[in-house]
Amino acid sequence: MAIQSRALAALAALATLAVAAPGYAGGNQTGPTYYKDVLPIMQENCQGCHRPSGQNLTGLVAPMSFMDYQETRPWARAIARKVEAREMPPWFAAAPKGVFSNERGLTDAEIDTLVSWVDAGAPAGDRADAPSARRWTDEANGGWEHGTPDLVVRMPRPYRVEDDVYDLNISFYMKLTAADLPEDVWVRGTELRVGDNRITHHMCAWVYPPDEQVRADGSRVEDGSAVLGEGATAEVEGSVRLSCAAQGSEAGMLPDGYGVLLEKGSVIGFHMHYYKEPGPGTAVTSQAEIGLFVSREPAQYAVRTEEIFNRGFQIPPNHPRYRVGSSRVLEHDTHVVSLWPHTHKRGTAARYTAIYPDGTEELLLDVPNYDQGWQVTYKYREPKVFPRGTRIEFDSWYDNTPQRAARQDFDSDRFVGHGPKTNDEMSLGFFSFAEAASILEP
Repeated sequence: MAIQSRALAALAALATLAVAAPGYAGGNQTGPTYYKDVLPIMQENCQGCHRPSGQNLTGLVAPMSFMDYQETRPWARAIARKVEAREMPPWFAAAPKGVFSNERGLTDAEIDTLVSWVDAGAPAGDRADAPSARRWTDEANGGWEHGTPDLVVRMPRPYRVEDDVYDLNISFYMKLTAADLPEDVWVRGTELRVGDNRITHHMCAWVYPPDEQVRADGSRVEDGSAVLGEGATAEVEGSVRLSCAAQGSEAGMLPDGYGVLLEKGSVIGFHMHYYKEPGPGTAVTSQAEIGLFVSREPAQYAVRTEEIFNRGFQIPPNHPRYRVGSSRVLEHDTHVVSLWPHTHKRGTAARYTAIYPDGTEELLLDVPNYDQGWQVTYKYREPKVFPRGTRIEFDSWYDNTPQRAARQDFDSDRFVGHGPKTNDEMSLGFFSFAEAASILEP
């Protein structure tokens, strides 16, 4: 099942509700109307994803557009049911509340407005009551969500994912020239374009130090580019993960004073995971690119993104709720910027917990309804500081039953462990952080 099929499945589910909806011809004009009451809610909470394909976050986040009344009206009943169930806007964390900058959700009043509007017949109302159309940054900046990047790095050349490919991990490398980057800079934000999101399971961008030897197919990156074969990733001391993009993910900026050092002459790694249905005529050519946003001031905190992981598990066949645990003890006082739980098709829930040196515990993130189709990075409003000696635990739960296998397209009659392919599993508790010991002198 390729990424596009998840969007189509969501479309089919909502279409069932939409077809059953009445033909909203008028309604009680004294209640909420689309232009006066509903459109502002849609602009603030829905249109970021529900825009025409190719204009939103990845082009496939939402299977339908809600940009105007004509587009929204057929989905009125589906919208009411989804917001009443708090399934939309998508936010999968149950706790804590109010600590993440990208938290989504509607107030009770907003939900009541949408439901009352549908109950009244979904009237349009007076177009003169409508707010001005929301302008999206990417529409004015060539599709970049956070404005025009200071530097764009593309894969060395377009790559053809052949007809017979089903699940492929492959890496590409690009050495920055003096023309690309004449001096060292601090990266404050990264935005990834995966190339063709119909076939991309995920993409991760890395920075490799300029003096290190990054090998690809047994040779140095001497011509400015190279390719590393299937399933391989160059292991280089001092390399730093810039960012990753997957279904439902968002680009983002680091807080003021935080950044990733990009030295002149560095090598940029494109680690791609392609995933599609094989067959004649299914080949796709794709070329990913990375937009880098540079800080005008040197960073005070050097940020890294690493994972709390367990690669030794084996989920039993047909197990309904198997837990995998892992932990990491912080060696320094640490500023945590964001959390990103990651599993594959069997993953159903994830949780981060902090155990402080004095023995007290704190729930950092509880995701009881994890969805691989929405790879949310939970970004702190303010970096959260943990003292040296804190243990951060990451737990993830898996459903390996035939019922889930039928929905997610995997084999539930086998033990499954850690692996790079989509039908393997992972238990990775990513977190982006800066150690207080690495605070830089101004």
